[in-house]
Amino acid sequence: MLIDPQLIEEIRRLERATGRNDVLSGFVRKLEDTLAGFGAAFSAHVARGDGNAALRAAHTLKGTCHQLGAKALGDLFAEIEAAAKAGDYAGAKRKFDEGATLVAQSLEALKRA
Repeated sequence: MLIDPQLIEEIRRLERATGRNDVLSGFVRKLEDTLAGFGAAFSAHVARGDGNAALRAAHTLKGTCHQLGAKALGDLFAEIEAAAKAGDYAGAKRKFDEGATLVAQSLEALKRA
């Protein structure tokens, strides 16, 4: 499942309850910005020998994606996190690079939601 419609609906309910219609779109813009910088940031953490920062970056995106209902994207970052946790930083970065289409599809689906 690319996007979980129930989680999207929860965010829409929050928007209706607060009288704001930009909650989801704001989260999606922030996610898009974070995703755009992830590859470089992850590589920089690894180059500095800061595996914990690389792991945290993947973990944070996993949680953010899942909270926004981008299930498949969250699952991708779970795989990236697992690879980083195992010390396979090259494998983690490869998973991210290979997931470019999923990233684009997920962002587009979130923007349409």
